Amino acid sequence: MINGIQKILNLSLILVVLTCYFSLIAAAETKINLNTSSLETIGTIEAKSENLTIDSNAGTAIFSGNVEITRGKITLKAQKVIVSYSIDETSNQSLKEVLAINDVFFIANGNLTQADKAIYNIKDNLIELSGNVLINQGSTKLSGNKLILNLNTGKGSISGRVKAVLGSDDQ
Repeated sequence: MINGIQKILNLSLILVVLTCYFSLIAAAETKINLNTSSLETIGTIEAKSENLTIDSNAGTAIFSGNVEITRGKITLKAQKVIVSYSIDETSNQSLKEVLAINDVFFIANGNLTQADKAIYNIKDNLIELSGNVLINQGSTKLSGNKLILNLNTGKGSISGRVKAVLGSDDQ
């Protein structure tokens, strides 16, 4: 079971990609490109929560109550993180989806991304943030209602009354 939980926690790293470096391209929907090369892919993952409930029949692991998942300088915080998985006939686990809800925060390298909800679809390798999305990178801030990010391409879009404040941190 520890190995299964480690696999689950590895996905938190992918969610944190939202706080990596981005550049803006003007359009009706704001397009963003993310550089994922600075993500940490090794090291110990630590998960803290008030509760952990695992339901093997339903294929879920639910971390609830002040959830904090950390790897190196990357942290995911939420009130609840639900991991959906399947188990084949040889007892191998395959992760399907990670859902973080209520007060979702990603912190990496001093950058902050927050939303009401985050879903990572593993099959399609897509992350969707929704509800009060805010990305802070130094003096640059980007906000909207929905962010969709394709981890295969590193490209995404933000929509829903987008606001961008592009600052310079060279001051």
